[in-house]
Order: sequence, then C-alpha cells, then structure tokens
Amino acid sequence: MTHLDDLYKELERVSSMAEEEVKRVYNADSKSEILALINADIESILKEQYEYEDYDDGMDYDALCRVQGLSRFC
Repeated sequence: MTHLDDLYKELERVSSMAEEEVKRVYNADSKSEILALINADIESILKEQYEYEDYDDGMDYDALCRVQGLSRFC
C-alpha cells in the first residue's frame, strides 16, 4: 500500500467522521481544515508523480524522424 492509498483512506475516514470527533482526534479547529490538508497532500503527490512519470503520448518519434530524413531523436 502506498502513501497515496493511505491518504485516500484517511480522507474517506475523516469525511465520515462528525465535526467534533475530527476536532478531538486531530486536535484541529475544524473538519474542513483537516480535509483541506489531506487534499493538499494528495494533490502534491499526484503532481509529483505526473512530473516524474515517463509520459507516452503515443507518437512514434523514430518513424517521424525517419520520414523527415532526420537522425533519431530530432
């Protein structure tokens, strides 16, 4: 299980908790504050994954270069 999976489970758990329970468990001022923090963590991880993953747009760049008479990785 990844950290991202853990955050999604925590988000689900906090969403189902009562306001007072969230305040007590997380020592927070409001439930929305904790939900915002969890969502920010999730977005940060997703952004990081997107930036580092090997994105494949489906283009055959080798063939494109060959057709244009260019060396590989033009």
